[in-house]
Amino acid sequence: MPFYLEYPVENLRPAPYNPRKIDDTAFGDLCRSITQIGMAKPIIVNDDGTIVAGHQRLKALKATGGTVTPVYIVTGLTASDEMRFNQLHNGTDMDTGDEHVLVPAMPGSLGYFDVEPDSVQANMRSAGAPIRSEIAKLLIGYGPWGGIVATQSGECLSGAQYAITCKSLGYPVRTFYVRDADAPIIRGLFQRQYGQFFYEHLARETYIQTFAQPFRCRTDAAGNTEGVKSPTWEKRVLPEYQVGEHILDFGCGQADYVKKITRELPHIPIWGMEFFYRKGDYIDSKAVHRMADELFHHLETQGLFDVVVCDYVLNSIDSQRAEDAVLTCLNAFARPGGRIYASGRRRDFIEQNIYATSHRGAMRGFEFLDSAGLSGILFKGRWFYQKFHTKAQALDAGRRFLDPEVSYQNHSATQFNLRVGAKAQELPIATVEAALRFEFDLPWPGGQRVNRAEDAVRAWRKAIEISGRGATVNQVELAPESHTNQ
Repeated sequence: MPFYLEYPVENLRPAPYNPRKIDDTAFGDLCRSITQIGMAKPIIVNDDGTIVAGHQRLKALKATGGTVTPVYIVTGLTASDEMRFNQLHNGTDMDTGDEHVLVPAMPGSLGYFDVEPDSVQANMRSAGAPIRSEIAKLLIGYGPWGGIVATQSGECLSGAQYAITCKSLGYPVRTFYVRDADAPIIRGLFQRQYGQFFYEHLARETYIQTFAQPFRCRTDAAGNTEGVKSPTWEKRVLPEYQVGEHILDFGCGQADYVKKITRELPHIPIWGMEFFYRKGDYIDSKAVHRMADELFHHLETQGLFDVVVCDYVLNSIDSQRAEDAVLTCLNAFARPGGRIYASGRRRDFIEQNIYATSHRGAMRGFEFLDSAGLSGILFKGRWFYQKFHTKAQALDAGRRFLDPEVSYQNHSATQFNLRVGAKAQELPIATVEAALRFEFDLPWPGGQRVNRAEDAVRAWRKAIEISGRGATVNQVELAPESHTNQ
């Protein structure tokens, strides 16, 4: 991987996908850090001059009058690796404090030097294994691409995770040496994140979220004949079922539980609705329309449902508007007094992953989240998103959209569940109909759409007549920010 100490900034151009933004205060601090110590971390670019990582640092350098910058040029990048470089370029600053990295002292020198891995001392069992695993993938694929900041006496001030990864793989560690006296200032500069992840401006091709659906109750890719069992269904929905109740599985994925219950518990009436029902890698539009027709028929002839289930859908939304629409539909399809179950993925589990001391212990790779808990990666050439909720976020959403008495429970290390035991809150009709139009006209590949919005509105209007929704039900207006279009 070519490294240039003084590459002309005029030859660089930003990437259209940069998923970070920076406020004025942080930008001012970044400018001051560059003025004080220089460009301690190189810009990473691909071979056509497009910036892969370091957009904010380059912007600050130019603002301070800089015309050249240290640059790594990476060739042969895949689109997904470009994105991971961008994320990990910032992730290398996410030191956990127990790495204890030391490099050889350089009492008479400042600036960039390559340090041999055998000369690096470190706690190889420190926290941050998931980050190191991701760094290692890119090191193996493309060679050394990052660096650390250290004092002249050899103390690593930033980038310890990168240093440990290089040492474990036998790669040299590019080190930017600074004066010992500047250590307190530099610690302060590098202990903060300059900018935050921000996926709002990136493309949404919502149908790609279908690939988040796990194999349930059927043989999976690993040959497990049981598939993934849902805590929501196994611990809550089925044990609490009462004879005669009608169930709607909204966002039913591959309809695994709908099929299982229909096959093994035929006395339980159940309907499923999935907008991205797959047949292999293709959306089975006929199956989607068939589910919609059956749902609408139930609404128009029998009314709303006694039980509404939405399992592992809240983690696969790609915007706040989408989350609001899903929760609104759950409320809308449940009869007054009915039960609602909704599950998602816990943010605390993901955030604790950084403290794992082994990749196996972490259970999954490290996620880079925006302020709302949304992560973004490139998958099959398209942006794929996952949402991770804090307990406070999940409860707030449940109280606003489902019912003030919604309960929260952790079903596993990774999953939470929201439950409404007897729905008493109805949302404004205009809010419901907007959500129905959003959900039942989601995009499909090739510019197509579900195109069942007005059918859904018409069927729901008929259902609320049949189910007796009236003035006795508590209607609650939502706060304006609830429906911010992201």
